[in-house]
This record gives sequence, C-alpha cells and structure tokens, in this order.
Amino acid sequence: MARKYDYEYKVQAVKPAKEIGGAKAAKELGIPEGTIHTWMKAVRAGKLDIGEGSHTPAGAMSLSEEITMLRRRVKEQDKEIRRLKEENEFLEKTGKNQRMIFLTLKTEDGRIAGKTVPYCRMPGISRQGFCKYLTNKDRPWKQQGLADAVKEIVNEDECNDAYGRIRMYQALLLKQPEGAHIPSERTAYRVMDQTGLSRRPKRKPDGPAKADREAMKSGGLLKRDFHSDAPLEKCITDITDIPASSGKLYVSAVFYCFDLSVLGLAVETNMKADLCIHTLENALTAYPALEGAVIHSDRGTRYASGACRQTICQHHIHQSMNSAGGRCHDNARCESMRAGMKTELLYSRYDTKQMTVEELKVPIWRCFLSCWNNWRICSANGGLPPMIKRRQYYEALEPAA
Repeated sequence: MARKYDYEYKVQAVKPAKEIGGAKAAKELGIPEGTIHTWMKAVRAGKLDIGEGSHTPAGAMSLSEEITMLRRRVKEQDKEIRRLKEENEFLEKTGKNQRMIFLTLKTEDGRIAGKTVPYCRMPGISRQGFCKYLTNKDRPWKQQGLADAVKEIVNEDECNDAYGRIRMYQALLLKQPEGAHIPSERTAYRVMDQTGLSRRPKRKPDGPAKADREAMKSGGLLKRDFHSDAPLEKCITDITDIPASSGKLYVSAVFYCFDLSVLGLAVETNMKADLCIHTLENALTAYPALEGAVIHSDRGTRYASGACRQTICQHHIHQSMNSAGGRCHDNARCESMRAGMKTELLYSRYDTKQMTVEELKVPIWRCFLSCWNNWRICSANGGLPPMIKRRQYYEALEPAA
C-alpha cells in the first residue's frame, strides 16, 4: 500500500532537498528519490508553494561560518566531557550515601526523569535503590544520635580521625553518650561509613621481619609475656626511623607494658648509643620509681654497648634482650605499637619526606606523648587510653588503703 503525504510534509521535505540535493534529502527522510524529485518539479511549476522560508544554496550558510559553528560545538562537547570525567572521579572516591545525595541534586529529587537512568549506571547505585532513597530520605534517621556521638568523638582531637571501627566502638562504650543506642561494632562501622568517617590508611609501614621456626624460640627475661598486672614492672623499648627531606630522624621510646603509655622519648639525627641513654634518662626523670623494673629491647649494638648497659645498671634496672639478633617476635608488642603510631598519627596526615628534621620533631613529640598517652584507644587496655587505665588502677587502690 502506497504511503500518503500531506501538503505540509511535502513543503518541509522540499526545503532541505533544495539545500543538500534531492538524493541526499530522500535518503535522510527515508522516502523514494523519485518522489522528492516530483515534488521539486511541482515547486518549479508553481503547483507547490514552499513560501519565503525556503533556503537556496545561495542563501545557505557559508563554509567558514559552518566550520566556526562546528568548532564551537566541539569545544562545548569537550567541556562537557571534562565535567563528566571530574564528576566520575569524584563519585568513585565517595561513599554510597554521598553518591545518592549527588544524584538527588542532579535530578532535582527525581523530578528530571531523563537524568535518572544515566546516573544510576554509576557503581553501587540502582534505579530501584535510588527510588527507595528518595522515599526514605526525609524520614528521621534512627541512628542519628549515634552518628552525632561519633562526630563528637572525632572532633575531640585531630588524631581521632584515625579511629577504625573497633576503637570507635570502644570509645562509644567508654563515653556512653546520651540518646545513642550502641548495639554492636558492626553498627558503629555502618554509621561511620554513611557519615564519611570510615578510615582507610594511606600508607602501610614495613612490618617486622618474619622469623623462621628456629627463630620463633623466645628469649630474654620477658619470654614474650608482655602482660603486666601492675605498673613499674615491665617496660619495652625500640628505635625507629622516619624519613625527612634533609635525612632521617631516629625516634627511641620506652613503653609501659601495664598501660602501653610512653614513659620516655628521645629524637635525634643519628642512631648511636647516646640515643638509648637519653631515652632512658628522660623516662627516669618523669618516673623515678622506674628503678627496679625490667626493660626489654632487641639485641642491637646500641643496647648491647657498654655505655648503655652501664647506665641501666646505675639505676638498678634489669636489662632484657632478645635471645638472638633478628628475632622480632621477642619484642612484638613494641613493634606493633610503633607501627600503629607511624601509620595512624604520622603517615596518614603528614608527608614526612617534604618536611625538615626540625619541622618533623613537633608532630612526633605530640604524637607520642600527647595523642597516644591521653586520647588513643588501645584494645589491649580493654578499650581505654593509657592514662585512663592508669588512673582507674590507682583509684581502685584508694579504698583498700
């Protein structure tokens, strides 16, 4: 059955045919070439009036104008492509909740239906999930009280943003905020993830060397027993290096086995025996009652030197060292705490290689003696900061006295 065309369709079909030719216009419109040539003959014979709005090749856009217009369109498309790439990079770094908020803004709460499907192709979002989010977004969040408590803990100190889900859960149990129900550690993690507070370390420091079966044998006076029921019994010490722009900075610290606090600290640009001696002297200045305790270290040349051993004996401290060199398991507690400090409190917030030695000393002293001792939640302490555990210990002794 032959197709029928109304008068207006014939007029609109002849207009592009006069500009680009009958064959090309017929192909674009999907009609027979002979049909459009018949209409063009009717125009020339005056039987088909296309009006003054028709364009002839003489009145068409010049080639230079057309090129200019196309270049302008290409620039606009390039700009749109760059914008879309930036949005995509941003969305890849954000959580699911942030992507939902972004999609809500772009689609005006789902009213612009044409944008919903393309944006729902981003990872982690489906059209059904977005519709459910729109339905529930104005409802009060049942975990809002818990989210406010988490934000309050993070804002207490700048180093608290290093808390993972375990220590955040322990901090919540310690504070017991009003109006916040704390059902489980998993709930605390979901709240942190939805509020953008979940922690992902930027750098993982080198772990301790792995020992073979023969090296797993313990040594020293501690026998790998780092537990202590009372203060002033056991201490551990070690040296670590932190890279700076002008060289390395060597940090030596003495840790309490009882509450994992830092007793003494020394920071120098070399790793000689004097570094260990200064560390011990600083610890004894702050805690004179440390005399008589056991201090454990690796079997490095600094700790085995005559000057260091003489200083230890002068203060009636019992020295303990690894059973043989290279057995990191004999000082595992110190290795673990040192790695945690460097990961959470230094490398996750500072680019140490861009800092001078003097600039780096400030965050190191604050990290070890302030943040760690007073704020940092330690799982080995039952979810308590070191100073809180020590205070509770002495408060428990007062009634007995």
